Amino acid sequence: MKIKYCLLIGFVMLLVSATCISQNNEFTKPEDVNLIRQKLLDHARNTNTIESKFIQEKHLWMLNEVIISHGVFLFKKENSVRWQYDTPIDYTILIYNGIFTIVNNGNANDFDIDSNPLFQEINNMIVTAIRGDFLEMDDFGSELLQNDDYYLARLLPEDENVSSMLTSIDIYFSKNSLDVEKVIFYEPGDDFTSILFLDKKVNAEIPDTRFLIEQNEK
Repeated sequence: MKIKYCLLIGFVMLLVSATCISQNNEFTKPEDVNLIRQKLLDHARNTNTIESKFIQEKHLWMLNEVIISHGVFLFKKENSVRWQYDTPIDYTILIYNGIFTIVNNGNANDFDIDSNPLFQEINNMIVTAIRGDFLEMDDFGSELLQNDDYYLARLLPEDENVSSMLTSIDIYFSKNSLDVEKVIFYEPGDDFTSILFLDKKVNAEIPDTRFLIEQNEK
């Protein structure tokens, strides 16, 4: 069972990520970290919905390969999420009303988030990474950096199970909009997964039905 959980977390980490951005020496620590943290937190609290296309890249050092995926991401406060992969695989993750649903090639499996600490943690990581609520992550330490274009929140896992699979999560916020534009998950070794968000719409109306299994997915 423990192996199953580890594989599932690893697979979700592969799903939640975009264009290769190295840890950049040009990033420096801001003079007033608390002020920027508060700005980002206020922006996250005022973000009610997100709809965006994404490009995901999984960089595998051992295979000298980059796996590229495309899809659509939806978020609605408080914790409704739809991760829909259109190419090269048909795969969707739905989080709605406390249920975590995985739809793989039309086959759906449901999991109760509240009764399963694993899915609670996955849910928290997905929502936090994309919405930008990194101050709410109890199992991660964090540092805040900046360059000319971005604020960079680097999350460092403090939980032993998480740190065995992730060394850091880098969340890139646009300095202009304060929206999350990129997220990168670094793994032990040289593998990493990243995601770039495109054509993002913030606080547009999203009906709850978008977080349910569509007829063609049943």
